[in-house]
Amino acid sequence: MRTWSRNMSQFFPAVGLLVASLVFGWLVSPALAGPAGKGTKPEPQRLSNAQLREGLTTLQATKKMLQSADHDYGGHRVAAIKAIDAAEHQLRLALKSQHKGKAVSGKAVNKTGKIGKGNGKNREPQNISNLQLADAIVILERTRLLLEKADHDYGGHRAAAVRDLGVAIQQLKAALRFEKKVKG
Repeated sequence: MRTWSRNMSQFFPAVGLLVASLVFGWLVSPALAGPAGKGTKPEPQRLSNAQLREGLTTLQATKKMLQSADHDYGGHRVAAIKAIDAAEHQLRLALKSQHKGKAVSGKAVNKTGKIGKGNGKNREPQNISNLQLADAIVILERTRLLLEKADHDYGGHRAAAVRDLGVAIQQLKAALRFEKKVKG
């Protein structure tokens, strides 16, 4: 009973994050339609800023989910977390450049968070961990698309965040391939 309870307590946050990402996708779907056509004015700066802030919030939640995963995946999961950190940093710089030194919304990343290595007695089931990584890929791809569609450049920081998210996505895909290889 104790193992089932622990497994469910790890599964429900992943399901919650997936539901949140679907709601997030529904809310921003007009923003994902793409830049305005010729002859129309670009989106307001505040909309681009909101897209970046929403992306930052999504990245923070996704990173927490990945940090709680128990399995190592040959170091790819940790590399993806580092790439998400880099993307978060770029988004903070982008927002800061628009606020001219004012405080950026969003809390600082907690660098002391424990990253699971899968060596404990009560490891989560591999399939739960695999689902967390697969969900994170979907969420990061949506976030990358959202950031790609923002009209403003932010001194190159937005593009750098998009690039870092691409690295994170590739690392997570490599992690799942690694798991299949090890399992097979």
